[in-house]
Amino acid sequence: MGNEITKRIELEKQERMLHERLADDTRRLQSARAQLKLCEEALEHTLAELHEIKKRKKEITGLLESMWNGSTEDGSLETA
Repeated sequence: MGNEITKRIELEKQERMLHERLADDTRRLQSARAQLKLCEEALEHTLAELHEIKKRKKEITGLLESMWNGSTEDGSLETA
C-alpha cells in the first residue's frame, strides 16, 4: 500500500509539472502568434509602399521619356 501511495504522489507531481509546462507552452504560442501578426502587417505595409514607389517611378520615367521625345540612347529610362 505504501508503494502505491508513493507512486500516486509521484504521478501527481508529474501531472502538475505537465500542466505548468502546458501553460507555459500556451503562453509562448500566443506570444508567437501575436508577433507573427505584427510581422505580417509590417510586410503588407512594406509591400504596399514598394508598389506605390514603383508606380510613382514608372510615372516619372514616362514623363521624362515623353519630355525627351520618347527615347534616350538605350531607348528607355527604366534603368535610370
